[in-house]
Amino acid sequence: MKELVGSCGRGARALFLSLCTLPLLTSVVYAQEEKEKESAASSDTGLGLTPGTPVVATLPGGIGPSYGKKPASEQDYSFDFHGLITMPLRLGLNQREGFVTTEQKNLVLHAPPVVPDYRDSFAGTSVVPQPYAQLAFSYGNSIVTGTAIIKAWTATTAASFFDPTLQGGITDAFITFNLPKLAKNTYLAIHVGAFSNRYGTMGEYDEGRYGTAIIGRTNGVGENVVARLALGNVVLSFEQGFQAQLDKPPIGLTTDGWNGFADPNTGTSLVLHEHLGLTYRRQLTLGLHHMRAWSQDNRASQAFTPDGTITVLGADMRFSASHLGHVYVGASYTDATDARSVGRILSVMNTQGGPDLMRNYLGPNSGGTGKLVTLGAEYSVSLARLRLHPRDYDGKSRDIILSAFGIYSHVTSDDPAYNGDHKVKFGAEGTYTLASFFAASLRLDHVRPTSNVDGREFSILSPRLIFRTDWQSRNQVVLQYSRFIYGSNPLVRSGYPAVDDPMLTPDADVISISGSMWW
Repeated sequence: MKELVGSCGRGARALFLSLCTLPLLTSVVYAQEEKEKESAASSDTGLGLTPGTPVVATLPGGIGPSYGKKPASEQDYSFDFHGLITMPLRLGLNQREGFVTTEQKNLVLHAPPVVPDYRDSFAGTSVVPQPYAQLAFSYGNSIVTGTAIIKAWTATTAASFFDPTLQGGITDAFITFNLPKLAKNTYLAIHVGAFSNRYGTMGEYDEGRYGTAIIGRTNGVGENVVARLALGNVVLSFEQGFQAQLDKPPIGLTTDGWNGFADPNTGTSLVLHEHLGLTYRRQLTLGLHHMRAWSQDNRASQAFTPDGTITVLGADMRFSASHLGHVYVGASYTDATDARSVGRILSVMNTQGGPDLMRNYLGPNSGGTGKLVTLGAEYSVSLARLRLHPRDYDGKSRDIILSAFGIYSHVTSDDPAYNGDHKVKFGAEGTYTLASFFAASLRLDHVRPTSNVDGREFSILSPRLIFRTDWQSRNQVVLQYSRFIYGSNPLVRSGYPAVDDPMLTPDADVISISGSMWW
């Protein structure tokens, strides 16, 4: 009887607790149902795709990208944003030629300046600042990252006419895979997509004073493999890449400014390149380079032009020591055969493919056949860092930075007017940092763009005043004056597209103010 009463008591208590918690359980269930209803109502499921969904078909393998959705492992992903902006005001000063009316001034102003400073030409020095903006967006984790880069060589607000070729848009878009280590002290990464590779850059962290990769630059879509193996103080490096163009200028295309004066007589072009490197103590790097671009498209020159090739062999040495400065020495050998049909997949000395290589180096009557030997060197040193060695220098005091640089090229061509041409340019620069917000510099350049025509040489004297917000700030405003001293027969370009105009008198004086910021 006692057990029966106890059992009844426990049952009564359970019933009582159930009755008490029933409203709470009902409320939880109701809230869960309402949450599911709300989630269903706010989901992307609908009669059509939501705005902003990429305009692409289902990816290979039947994968539908969940665009805009957060990844399950969101904590591993991060967004990164880098950029560079430099937008200069540049004015060339000259005297009006011929008859001058009473309503006209003798002094004329040119923007951009009429000077022989063209990036695709050997005469280019980068002394006169050029407009440039680059925005790089990346998203990913330690294993995979997607990157898109936007570039422009002008600002629409300041332009007097719209030139679409200078509004680069999305110039690079690629995926980087950092693969797990296959062995101890190894690194392996693969880039897949559209991008550029540059080899033979003379600066420590950039293209150097002349803004030129003396070995070559690839421009295409494909893959690039980077592998490194550390063996004590020695690091062995290997790079390999294969790229092609997304398209070719179609036959019948009218060459014009809106299409970058594309040449429909070039064919679909490809490039294969390999590189070996050895680094000792993170200071001395030796490199060997091979690059081969070619075209074998039956649509090139409407099937009348032979298949063309451009082969580049290069070797370089880079030495970077904190107190001894940075030294770069490099050499390249370019062998072009019927390169007239090779497109912009490979840039040699900033030229755009075979046709541009002919215009600037091999000559219009070469058929794209010829050879180019190039030597380049650059040296920079900080006197404050050198004086304080072996103590560390934090860059937060007065300093003098000295630089010397030069490039030499020799041309062998089937065009007699260009065969045997010697080209040389060299210069020096000194920068004195007087305070955290102010520095002054002086740069001297001498350029001999050709040895086959007398009087084409010129020199440039460029003093500068540099203002910034701190010793090591990532911004500056530069006031610059450049004096161009010409030989007896200078040559500059005019027109659209710009071509050599021997009747045009170049500007002797150029002033500029440029603001730059990088992050």
